[in-house]
Order: sequence, then structure tokens, then C-alpha cells
Amino acid sequence: MFKTHQTIHRYVFLEFMKIFVLSVSSLILIYMIVLFLDKLSIFSKYQAPFYLIFEYLLYKIPEVTFLWTLPYGVLLSTVLTLGILSRHSEITAMKAGGISLYSIIVPLLFIAFVVSLFSFCGREYLVPWANQKSKYLMDIKVRKEEYLGFFKSFKIWYRNDHRIFNIQLLDDKRKVLKGLTIYELDDMFRCTRRIDAQEGKWENGKWRLYRGAVRNFDTPGSIQSVPFTEMEIPLRETWNSFLNIEGKPEDMSYSELYTYIQKIRAAGYDATQYLVDLHAKLSYPFLNLVMVLFGIPFALKTGRSGGVALNIGITVLVGFICGVIFYVFIVFGRYEILPALISAWVPILFFGLAGIFTLMSVRQ
Repeated sequence: MFKTHQTIHRYVFLEFMKIFVLSVSSLILIYMIVLFLDKLSIFSKYQAPFYLIFEYLLYKIPEVTFLWTLPYGVLLSTVLTLGILSRHSEITAMKAGGISLYSIIVPLLFIAFVVSLFSFCGREYLVPWANQKSKYLMDIKVRKEEYLGFFKSFKIWYRNDHRIFNIQLLDDKRKVLKGLTIYELDDMFRCTRRIDAQEGKWENGKWRLYRGAVRNFDTPGSIQSVPFTEMEIPLRETWNSFLNIEGKPEDMSYSELYTYIQKIRAAGYDATQYLVDLHAKLSYPFLNLVMVLFGIPFALKTGRSGGVALNIGITVLVGFICGVIFYVFIVFGRYEILPALISAWVPILFFGLAGIFTLMSVRQ
């Protein structure tokens, strides 16, 4: 009996993997075509050579794979694999041979768990590196923009001809730069003035600084410090000048994002929006496992009566609902409607339990 179970597990495993590789590859290809068409106007405008376009798309594959397609590839493979086995009466034959339904689906759960671990590792190591490469290619190689800003040591640095900006945190919702320091330089690159402000706010096309001090370095060794509560400062930089430099959670690993949050908190700033993404880095990979639990009952109930088109339709619907609800909860967390831990984990737990209860209701 043990050898029979091994044979069944191997057979289901191989059938699933064949469909899984095909499904994920197809989803990646579709997404890359959509991405190419979306960026086509930029490539045409800047007359980007083919090798740069190809390289850019190549670097986007990790993001497409680990952030978008894996859970839906797992769901599609589950529905199609069990649907095909059920339609060919192979599941009925297995049950007649004394193999329980739970034993049949063990390989699927094992694969989903491995894919979840693989997804976390990919998001932790490969995606941040590839995103930095793709951003550099698009901004510097294709658009030929000057490299004025960068995110280093968990701070935003930006320079123009005579100023260097150091920013601790960028609040996109309020259009506020927090922990702002501006160094003004002369033609010999000597610092002539330093402006420190707790906040720099973009209002009505102008920059206003709040709660800080201006230090003037007139002669060697001479420093004049003037505190201020509020002041307007003329800068050629707009809000968008700093927006694309911010360290985005998807461009950081879990450990880097955790360290960034600790630094933000130590400086006295609110890190809620980043805390949500920190929890999501752990919860999102388990969406692969949830998709299998959710997909198995649907596949078994529709496998014999429906065709491939119906199974794919169910996959699209279920995947769309799960994905939308997950990201709605993430948005709720970022806007502090829900606590960060709840917004990241409740959808996973809800769909996981719903899948388990639905699976238990399927006739053995």
C-alpha cells in the first residue's frame, strides 16, 4: 500500500509540475507583453536600442514572477490538474483503490509550501536587486536622465548644481519631506549655508519649511545660526523630483525594511505604511498555499461537469477576488484604518480557513 501511495504522489506531482511550468511561463509571457506595450511609447520616444529593451524586460521578470504571477500560476495549475484527473475519472479510480482524497492532494500542498518558501526567498534577495537594475536602465540608459538622487544608508540623497539634500523620510500622502537638511555650496564646493527643518512641505507649487534653523558660514570659523518656525524657500525642485528616489518597500529585503523602520521610529517619525509592507513580505508568499486550498474544492466540484474553459474562468474569478481583497486590506493598513498585522494576515487566514472548510465539505 505504501508503494501505491508513493506511485500516486509521484504521478500527481509530475502532472501538476508540467501544468505549473506551462501556466507560470504563460502568465509571465502575457505580463511581459503587456509591460512592453505599456513602455513602448517611452522606448520609441527615446529611441532605445533593442538590447536595452530586452535587458530591461529581463530584469523585470523577478518582480513579475514573485510579486504577481506565482500565486495565480499555482491556482491555475491546481484547478487544471485536478480538473483533468477528475474528468478522466482518475480520481474515482484512485478512490476505488483505497486512496483517500487527502492523500491525493498531499503533493499539491507540498508543492505550494515549497513555492511559498521559494517566493519569500525570491522577494528577499532577487527582486530588490533586479528592481534596482531595471530602474537604472530605464532612468539612466533609456531616458538619459542625470543621476541626481539615490537612496543610501536608509536616507534619500539628492543633489543639483549648488545644493545637496538629505531626507530621512518621504510622506507621499501629505507631500512632506521629514528630517530635511539642505547644504548650499559655492563654486568651490564649500558649504556656505545649511538649512535644517523637521518638515518641508510642498504647497501650491512652493516649498515651505517648518521648525528648523539656518546656519550661515560666512568666513572660516564663523557660523551664524537663525532658528525659524516657518519659512518659504525658492527651490527649482518639485515634489516629483524626490518622489522616484524614495526607498520603496518592494526594492528592499525584509531585513533592510526592518532596519529602515527602526531608524524611522528612532527619529520620531510614523512608520505605519512601511510596517504594513514588512508584514506583507511574510504573509504574501503564503498566498500560494491559500490558492491551492481554495482551488482544490472548485476543481473537484467542476472537474467532471466542466471543461478547460470553465476551469480557467473559475481560476480567473477566484484569483481576482483573493488578490483584490488582499490588496484592499493592505491599503487599509497603510491608511491606518486597520492595524498593520491585521491588514497583512487576516486575508491569508480568512481564505485559508475558507479553503479548508470547503475542502472538508467535499465528498471523500
